[in-house]
Amino acid sequence: MGVVMLYAAGIREAIASNDLEKMIAVAEQAKQTVREQKDLTAALLELLDAIDALKK
Repeated sequence: MGVVMLYAAGIREAIASNDLEKMIAVAEQAKQTVREQKDLTAALLELLDAIDALKK
């Protein structure tokens, strides 16, 4: 399985597949993405604050 951009729908698709190998691969990729992008939520909140500030 190649690299796939992870979204909740992709994770749920892996669950629905009942394909253990696919599920394990997606889980490993998700864990790696979370490790690499751990500050993604904070960055998004900063972006939304900056957008709100510019709208005022």
